Amino acid sequence: MTSPAKQPKGKKNSVLDIASLNVISVPPTMSIIEGIQMMSRHNFRRLPITDPGTKKLIGIVTITDVIDMMGGGSRYNLIANKHKGNLLAALNESLREIATENVTGFSPATTVKEAANILLETGHGGFPILNPDSTIAGIITEYDLMRMLAGKESDLVVEEIMTPCPKKVAPDLPLSHVTKQIVDDGYRRLPVVKDGILLGMITATDIMGYLGKGRVFSEMHTGTVDEVLSLPVRDVMTASDIRTVATDMPISVVAQEMLNRGIGAFPVMDGGELSGIVTEFDLVKALTGTI
Repeated sequence: MTSPAKQPKGKKNSVLDIASLNVISVPPTMSIIEGIQMMSRHNFRRLPITDPGTKKLIGIVTITDVIDMMGGGSRYNLIANKHKGNLLAALNESLREIATENVTGFSPATTVKEAANILLETGHGGFPILNPDSTIAGIITEYDLMRMLAGKESDLVVEEIMTPCPKKVAPDLPLSHVTKQIVDDGYRRLPVVKDGILLGMITATDIMGYLGKGRVFSEMHTGTVDEVLSLPVRDVMTASDIRTVATDMPISVVAQEMLNRGIGAFPVMDGGELSGIVTEFDLVKALTGTI
């Protein structure tokens, strides 16, 4: 979707100073599966849809919209009702079918502080920055704010900002349970735990990647959404190289580690047990006061 902007030296006041520029957008005629493949290939969490002629923003498809379609919410009607459960047929529909339209955006004059506050108030992971003619000037995300804030000093430690006792799932639960939780509760990731042992994480990115990287086509037999949604969590989750952090770890260190690894959350361990989860959102919220 974007390429990181080159950051000018000195204090960054305008949202464009830290935003991702050179935004990649797609036409409304692109199919859902093509959009998902592009998002998976580039590790995008959102994909703007623009008019091919005017370049004006029509809407945005987010990773949550994809999960919503996969049984989590109202977009599931496209598969369940229009295509009678045929996932493969639904994936060939226009990407616009699952997009969020009439998207609110920032103006280029928006300050970094204003943008950060709105991201935190709404809980949205990113917003487009729109020129007066509704063309896209850039996109500002939690990740962009993290890049700016990661070097800030803070006396806070993980335990003070994490989500304690996070919701978790068992490895044998069906994927349908996860898609529902992601949409209903607003989570993008859930720890996978069995007998008190952390086995991995199941994320919205994992589920989208199952579609976008082609596994769904090589492993499906019936072509129905029920087949995919009945898959156990263990078949889709991220299980290898799970980085965890301790409750007493400084958040400035965690923020830098998160950027280095290019991921959005760490499970928090205390005495060998899962104690919480700390996310990109938690870190931005804690560090925004330093702007």
